[in-house]
Amino acid sequence: MSDQLKFPPPLPGEYHEYYESYIARVNPETLEQDFASQPDQFNELLADLPEGEDSKLHEPYTWTLKQLMGHMIDCERIFSTRMLRIASGDTMPMPGMDQNAYVDAMDYNSVTMESLLKEFEFLRKANIELANRLKPESLAWMGTASDTPVSTRANLYILVGHVKYHLPIIKKRLGS
Repeated sequence: MSDQLKFPPPLPGEYHEYYESYIARVNPETLEQDFASQPDQFNELLADLPEGEDSKLHEPYTWTLKQLMGHMIDCERIFSTRMLRIASGDTMPMPGMDQNAYVDAMDYNSVTMESLLKEFEFLRKANIELANRLKPESLAWMGTASDTPVSTRANLYILVGHVKYHLPIIKKRLGS
């Protein structure tokens, strides 16, 4: 099965166990379709919210929906940069990220949800193009991020799985 897939799933040892919760959510046979459709899924959920809903804090969560979308954008950038660097043979270790510091550093009061959704969509389209340029042999190449080994393809699966992790949480917050 995985021999025929363009992006076979990462093997144990190609990522830290922390990311298992993301990677396990990804069906290798629908990865490409999921990768492409996730911006539309965000748009369906978040594009037409009532006034102020995107800036409201939904207990027990600590971020607004705008901040959560900013987190999605930040992670899209971080994981795709890791994917690019590892696939390019860059062996320089990459640091982790403090997601709260990233969210706290941005101004979410002066940006619209529409703008955040567009930014995510642009990044994802660029990352689809990046994934399509990857050489098959580079998918299993290993690098170091957050002081742990990780492969090119693990980062691709993390990108898709991270969104799959957050979509149900957003739906729950909105009562969908």
